[in-house]
Amino acid sequence: MTRRAPGLLPLGLLVGLFGCVLAPTSHAVDAAEVAFQRLESELFHVSYASIQASQQLGKWSGQATYSISRFEVEFVPAPFDFLGSETELDEWAHSLALSLSRPISETLSMEWDFAGRDGFSNYRSVWLDTYFAQHFGPLEGVPGHELYQEVTPSALSATGGLRWQYLPASGMVTLSLTQVQEEVSPGYEIDFDGIRRSELVLATTAMSLVAENVLSPRLRSRLALTASDTSARQTRYSAEFALNAALAEKWVWRNTLGGSREDPQFDAYFFDTAVEYQVGERLSLYLKARRYRDTGEIENALLFSTAAPGLRNDSIGGGLRLVTENWSCHLSATHSRSDYEQRPGNTDFFQNLYRDDDWLSLQLAVSKAF
Repeated sequence: MTRRAPGLLPLGLLVGLFGCVLAPTSHAVDAAEVAFQRLESELFHVSYASIQASQQLGKWSGQATYSISRFEVEFVPAPFDFLGSETELDEWAHSLALSLSRPISETLSMEWDFAGRDGFSNYRSVWLDTYFAQHFGPLEGVPGHELYQEVTPSALSATGGLRWQYLPASGMVTLSLTQVQEEVSPGYEIDFDGIRRSELVLATTAMSLVAENVLSPRLRSRLALTASDTSARQTRYSAEFALNAALAEKWVWRNTLGGSREDPQFDAYFFDTAVEYQVGERLSLYLKARRYRDTGEIENALLFSTAAPGLRNDSIGGGLRLVTENWSCHLSATHSRSDYEQRPGNTDFFQNLYRDDDWLSLQLAVSKAF
């Protein structure tokens, strides 16, 4: 069943912004892309579609993206959860994003990004929202029940940055600041004093530094450092390093290594690798693999913690790219396996959310330059 329709406030604000920026040249774009993705496991199905348009507006370069996500979730409570009941969920989320850049001088440019979302950000949030609705919605008369409310999650974000080309065509560095305001579906707990609720609104401030360099005719690198501070949490630090190498005339090897740390006990790292072969002038094939590990989300204050246990995820896949003078197409398929660590006691009620599972991801993107 579809439980709620997304709200309209963030989208309304961004539609107005899009209209102001793109109206003078809305009759034409320089490039457009349509993309589709389907992610499936036994109990969770996620669909994603987007349309993107790029336009040169005088000295400004603009890119607008609209996307829609669908979360089909089979909510299955734990066998001993007598308050929960099985139900099928069908939730939609809409997002709108605008990116703008403009040169200030020959070596310096400014960049702006604005985005809004109405709806849940992931299938886990849909599952947890349903759990708390079934367990705390009916508790009328219990002290604190007035704190319970149905919430349609939404988010607004803005990013401003400066990009400096310190080496012509071979060395660039970008410094940016991001502010995110997100309304979330909160968690609840009950004790002898009644019902308590976690935060409804989360504010995040993040700063990032990205350096891109052409090391040689065959090597290109990218280093990204990020520090983000979110309400009621410690600062999270992340780093990512990518290296692309042209092994031969038709072979390219792409690698990315990254990690994050947040006190008191969250650590994560990942490694991506892909090998691409140029079959002909227009067609290339690639194989890719990814390994991800983390120690589990930071424990929250709830008696039955909603924090995910430690996760191990490995994936392997492949795809093709077809490029012509004005058209390009990208098609890929990926299989991944998620394995959660056993965390006794306080996550038992969420055993069907944090369950070991196999995932299949299918992607298709088609773009055209005008």
